[in-house]
Formats: sequence, C-alpha cells, structure tokens
Amino acid sequence: MALAVLFAAAAAQAQQPVVLPPQIPPDEIDFEGFTSLALGSGARAFGMGGAFLARADDATAASWNPAGLSYLRRPEFSVSGGRTSFSRGPLDEEPTDVFLGYSPDFLAFTYPLSSGALQLSYQRVFSFRGDRTIQRETNTFFTEGSGGYDVLALGGGFRMGRSVRIGATINYWANGYSQRRERDPLVGNRTTEQDIDYDIDSGINFNLGVMWTPVGSLNFGLVGKTPFTAILDLRRFRQDERPADPPTDPPTIVTTTNAAERSDVLIDFPGAVGVGVSWRPTSPLTLSADYTRTFWSKGRIRNFFLLNPTLQTGEAPPPTEYRELPYPTLDDLDQTDTQQFRLGVEYVLLAGPLKIPLRAGVFTDRQYFRDHNGVPPTFWGLTAGTGVSFGPLMIDFAYLLERGTFVPADESAGEASTRFSRAFVSIIYRHGQ
Repeated sequence: MALAVLFAAAAAQAQQPVVLPPQIPPDEIDFEGFTSLALGSGARAFGMGGAFLARADDATAASWNPAGLSYLRRPEFSVSGGRTSFSRGPLDEEPTDVFLGYSPDFLAFTYPLSSGALQLSYQRVFSFRGDRTIQRETNTFFTEGSGGYDVLALGGGFRMGRSVRIGATINYWANGYSQRRERDPLVGNRTTEQDIDYDIDSGINFNLGVMWTPVGSLNFGLVGKTPFTAILDLRRFRQDERPADPPTDPPTIVTTTNAAERSDVLIDFPGAVGVGVSWRPTSPLTLSADYTRTFWSKGRIRNFFLLNPTLQTGEAPPPTEYRELPYPTLDDLDQTDTQQFRLGVEYVLLAGPLKIPLRAGVFTDRQYFRDHNGVPPTFWGLTAGTGVSFGPLMIDFAYLLERGTFVPADESAGEASTRFSRAFVSIIYRHGQ
C-alpha cells in the first residue's frame, strides 16, 4: 500500500507543469545593475564604506540606526545630495548600458530632549532621476527618468541607562517616478515610445535600532527594517510608428497608440537586518564593521501589466497582465537576498578651530540576480571621504566605487563588467552650544 502511494505521488509530481520564467523586455528591468541598495544615507557614512550601524551619531542615523539619534544634543539641520553613474558591457569593451543621474539624498531637522532627540526627515531611497541608454544588437533604448521612491520619517532615539540606546522611526513611503522610453531600431524600421508612471498611494514601515556600549570606546549596533506592501497607481502609454504595409508610394508612416492604467498594483518591499561594531581606540580614530542582509527573495510585484503594440488595423490589444512577479528582477523566479560586508575607518585631524576628517572603506555586495551558473555574483567596492568642521557648520564629501564581473544568465553576450559610482555631499548645521 505504501509503495502504491509513493508511485502515485511520483506520478502526480511528474504531471505538474513546469513553471517557466516570464518573458520580460530588457528595458523593463529598472534595478538590475543599480547595485548599492544600501540601508542609509549621507556623505560621512558612505565615506566609511557604509559601516555605520554602530557609529551612527549624526542626523542620518534615522536611516542607519535610529538609536544613534540619542547622541544629538543640539538642534540640527542637515541636507545631502548625490550623483550616480552606472555602466555595464562586455568585458574589456565599450559599455552598452550607461546611466547618469543627480538626486536629493537626505533632509532632516532634529531637536534634542533631556535623554534623546526627535527628528523629522526625508530620504530618497530609490532614485530614477537620470538618463539611461541601453544598446543591443537590434535596437537602442533611451530612457529619461524623474522622481523616485521617497520616505518621510518621524523618529527618535533615547538613552536608556548608562550603556543602552534605543530608537525607532515610522516611515511613510510617498512619491513615485516617471519614465519616457524610446526604442530606436538598428534592424527593422519600427520605433516605439512609452510613457510610464509609478505613483505610490500608500506604504508604511518601521526602522528599529539598538546600541550597546559595554565600555566607553566600543559600540555594538543592531537594526531591523520591517517589510511592507505599497499600493501603486501604474499608468502606461505606448506609441508605435512603422511604414504602411503594404508599402505606399510615396512611403507613409502609420502611427498607433495604446494606453492603460490600474490602481491595484502592489509591491512587497522586503525587510532588512543589520549588525555592526565600532571601536574608538583613541579620540580621533574610529574603526567600524557591519553586516547587512536585505530579503529581496521576498520581493514581489502583483497585478503588473505590459502594453502590446497596436496593429495597423483594429482596436488596441489588451495589456499582458501578470498576477505576481519577483521584484525587482521581474523574470528570475529564484531571486535571492542581498548582503553586504562593510569595513570603515575615520581619522580626524585638528588644525586650530578646524576639524578635518579623513575616511575610507571597503565592502562586498552580493546581488539579487543570478549569473549563468545560477549563483548571485558578488561585487567589490571602495569608498573615500573627507570634510571640514568649523563652529556649528560641517561639510562632508564621499565617493563610492563598486565593480564586478559576471556572465549573464543568457550567456549570449559573454562575460560582462559592471561599474557603479556615487558621489555625495552633506551639510550639517548645529545650533547653539
């Protein structure tokens, strides 16, 4: 009897349909290659390689470890912005995928209390502002983007006794982004233009953090970010132009359009956890190390749709709908978690009333997409930063460079090389003594 049950189970398993990955156009994959989806913001933190979970003691602590807000003892205003560039292509050849953009990074006002501080902040978590060009064998894609996914946060950090600090933020996700994509054919003669708008209706999550200082020079940090589901309005417009079929004399161009929208698109953004340690052996020297993991294997987008081209005759075809896809890859059913190991150092030079910090860092960054071996590639990065502090004003600069090579899953283009860089500038003003 047991043997019959086993045979029946094996037969049922053999009859199950094979789930094939969805066929998604390459220009739909917005995130792939935009690798450093780090936890936080700010030039000081990134100058130290992003190893800031146990050393977050400025206004950007809300984005790293909100327990660090308890260190702020004066009213503080801070602002940060950045430049992002990305390129990818065959190894030792000109890149075929290039992006360049500028965006705000962080804005905050912090007010101290007797045992901690409260803060209202803005952070652009994912920016799509910039221009991207993807060159392929049959066509070239041009993308002009604006906006991004933003977070408005209310948070606080408090000291609990001699050695423990705790903090939390409630994060309201807002805004969204728009993209205009143009397809310029290298083979054939059909051009395509698409206008796409993603607008977040609602989304709320929380950052929770703890710092423990067993001795004065040593900090340990623990932080968690809760997963959440964001509701989006997705609007699409598509226009195709092609010569008339059959051809006419003189030649004429036929233009067709298609449009659709829906307000029940859902994105499951993943949670994240991180741990860190920071040691200050002498007053001017700080050494830090972090590990973070973001659970992108749980990322999903639901009720997503694509527009199909309208034929020269007849009505516009209905959209191609997908009830659920992995996000952000869209086409990798085994999308993986990302993880980073980060090391950083800061040394502060004193020159009269001036303080000049020197910072450096190194990190590894495991991706969420997989190569042709089915393994997510790991990239390496270096960071450097400096700044100047005088009186109530602090200005910081940082540069991040990340590189890696891998063979794409389709293996048709051979080994690919990726280069990702970000530059930051932050300004902090602290009022009073």
